[in-house]
Amino acid sequence: MTEFFHKPYDKIYIRDIIKLSLDDMIGMMASLESANAYWVDGVLFASFAMTESEELAKKEMHDEMFLDKIIFTIYENYTRTAKSSTNLEIGVLNMQKSNMYKGLIAWLKTQPVWSN
Repeated sequence: MTEFFHKPYDKIYIRDIIKLSLDDMIGMMASLESANAYWVDGVLFASFAMTESEELAKKEMHDEMFLDKIIFTIYENYTRTAKSSTNLEIGVLNMQKSNMYKGLIAWLKTQPVWSN
């Protein structure tokens, strides 16, 4: 019988963290095919993986993930969609129950970019 294991990443490396206005965040997400953002603890965000390579795949096998960037904006309350001042709208997925994303947002709130 198959055994199943849950093992979170040991390390996640993030190359760039970008704080945007709500309008800029929605505009950027709306231009992508998958126009959904995530929400956790008052933050609307999206993460973008680095281009896959054999070397990155090997690192992932050793519990390390590499992200190209995270974009985010403060968005106090969860709603199913977020709308810009120009009426662009994106879907919002509530990831509040994800330990990984809760940890990411807690860490993000300690970074200098949070206060800019």
